[in-house]
Amino acid sequence: MKIIQVNLGLLPIPPNGWGAVEKIIWDYHQLLNKKGLECQIKYLNEIKYSDDIIVHIHVANLANECHKRGIPYIFSLHDHHAYLYGKDSSVYKENLQAIENSVISTCPAKYLVDYFGSKKLRYFSHAVNTDVFKHKNNKIPVNKLLCVANNGYANNQSYDRKGFTYAIKAAKELGYPITIAGPSNNKKFFDILDEELNQYDKLTKIFDLNEESLIDLYNDHSIFIHPSELEAGHPNLTLLEAMSCGLPVVGTFEEKSYKGMVVVERNVEQIKSAIQQITSDYSRYQTKALECAKENSYSNRVDQLIDLYDQYTERLFAIKHIDVYENLKKNEKSIKTNAVFKYSFNDNAKIEVDNPVDVDQSFHITFYNGDDNSIKYETNLKHNWWGSCNFTYYIPYEIHIKDNKTNELVETYKLNLKNKKVVIEYESYSLGDQLAWMPIIEQFRKKHECDLYVKLPLKNIFENKYPSIKFVHNNKPISDVFATYKLGYYVDENGPNNDRCKTDPRKQPLQKIASDYLGLPYEPELPLLDFEIKERPLKKRYVTIATQSTCQAKYWNNKGGWERVVEYIKSKGFEVICIDKHKTFGNGSDYMNSMPSNALDFTGDKPLVDRMNQIYHSEFFIGLPSGLSWLAWAVKKPVVLISGFSYPYTEFDTPYRVQNHSVCTGCWNDSLFDKGNWKWCPKSDKREEFECTKQITPKMVMDTIDQLLIEQKI
Repeated sequence: MKIIQVNLGLLPIPPNGWGAVEKIIWDYHQLLNKKGLECQIKYLNEIKYSDDIIVHIHVANLANECHKRGIPYIFSLHDHHAYLYGKDSSVYKENLQAIENSVISTCPAKYLVDYFGSKKLRYFSHAVNTDVFKHKNNKIPVNKLLCVANNGYANNQSYDRKGFTYAIKAAKELGYPITIAGPSNNKKFFDILDEELNQYDKLTKIFDLNEESLIDLYNDHSIFIHPSELEAGHPNLTLLEAMSCGLPVVGTFEEKSYKGMVVVERNVEQIKSAIQQITSDYSRYQTKALECAKENSYSNRVDQLIDLYDQYTERLFAIKHIDVYENLKKNEKSIKTNAVFKYSFNDNAKIEVDNPVDVDQSFHITFYNGDDNSIKYETNLKHNWWGSCNFTYYIPYEIHIKDNKTNELVETYKLNLKNKKVVIEYESYSLGDQLAWMPIIEQFRKKHECDLYVKLPLKNIFENKYPSIKFVHNNKPISDVFATYKLGYYVDENGPNNDRCKTDPRKQPLQKIASDYLGLPYEPELPLLDFEIKERPLKKRYVTIATQSTCQAKYWNNKGGWERVVEYIKSKGFEVICIDKHKTFGNGSDYMNSMPSNALDFTGDKPLVDRMNQIYHSEFFIGLPSGLSWLAWAVKKPVVLISGFSYPYTEFDTPYRVQNHSVCTGCWNDSLFDKGNWKWCPKSDKREEFECTKQITPKMVMDTIDQLLIEQKI
């Protein structure tokens, strides 16, 4: 494998100044060669392309020029201005063109992957050279703050993109020393900075330091502050460098949490609180930061890059053969036959052969995926025979039928659901699943313009809000159905059922399960609910809670935690009502969970519309990764979600998720669930049983409640 990294032509490589992309190219170059691969850095005009070369480009204009010259390439997107200037800008269009012209493209920020929406673009994180950026174990006071960045945008070099102002204000109000380091360009920011902040006696400004001095600077500070407004990398390079030198981080991030970091908004109070949180438990945060840097080391990332280059080679090979395949399709001529081919797509794709005259004629049937021309199934059929493809999720099939004697094309059939009778049936009756998947189903109907029937238990709360869908009870038969898709969570004791799901349901958001199953791009969306707003259940302002669930791993297993939180909410002037179905619930023996004794008892088997009304009138909701939390989300109520058994991506997005990432967590996403075992805790042989939620303290929940009250202005 020979790799050419294309020189940008702006700064030398390795860079002698503040060149992030040049630094990435140089680090990849060094580590790839260290792995025994032949990697060179060349200008575009120096490249003499051959099939055994992989060309890797990091800027859009050179990528598009490469395409004009007929050179395949892999493209890495690093341009935050494509987001800043919007989709009508030339910057966005140039980068999108570079992505679409590539064989494979990468980007170190998930939000940009979603923003561009290209099938060719995938997330690929930045890395850090842990052999260079090392923690020197200096005994530094835990309150020494550091920002390292090149501030501003291309069109406004003085703009505080990196959030220096917020960092300096937080440091000044805490009385902590802070250093701002970066290129001379940062002087443009300080020229317009408020004089009082500019003259803070514990503020140090450093410009144009070299890499060795930068490493010393990291090691002379204790906490890295990074309240950036916009980044093309999450994590970005300086964040990882700081962690590799042993600095925990306070800053903004595209996700709600990141190992070794307290994620905040550009808010001085949040930054101050996060700094104090780290200083109160500094050793643990420092350990997590070093672990995070190790996980994101170039030695690990380059192995992944080599895998990516292998995928590039496979994809380039496939593209060339797809071109051949497309040309063959254009030149194929159909011959006549007496056979009649009958197609159906009910739970899987099926073809039947009816050939009353030429009964000896046999056919080779090939089911192609119309998106990528991959073969999903092929077989040989004769008169009165049938064949079916095992995959049950939506695939845009294109079916080719050839005569086995002549190898000539007899018929092609392309799946088209427009105006066809289609059924989507829920095979999961969970409240959360029904709520999460309904808007995805409506997206499917709009895309295909089909005559859609939906079978699910909760049809009464949806049918008036989705008038173009016909809702029926699950046990009601529907005649003359052209296609049926059965939505479910298809993971059993052996793992995911690959015939019924394209991707492992455990590894993705709940809503995305439906998007993947129905062949749609993932677009999170709230369901529309039909319920009558009735009288308030209490005159006093109140908070709704739900403390029960369907297995012990989902519970908040901190003894007395609920009572302390209820008492705290009451001290704020609110009442608390518990709206679970069961007052006490569990496995009937060693685990029986009771609602908090100091909350008002609204438990019972109530109609769902009553629960919706109770949640609607409440100030906010506190719950577990269970159905009533999904209901509160659907009612558009702020949700404090307490979870240890699932990773944050699993449920709906809430800024008020409470999770302790320093202990065992996320078993739902990386283990096989035993639904017959109420005490399921798959890693308890090595760890404390249910430590994921035992180690979520009442203070963590109360701090999140305080955050909610401030942000929601309650």
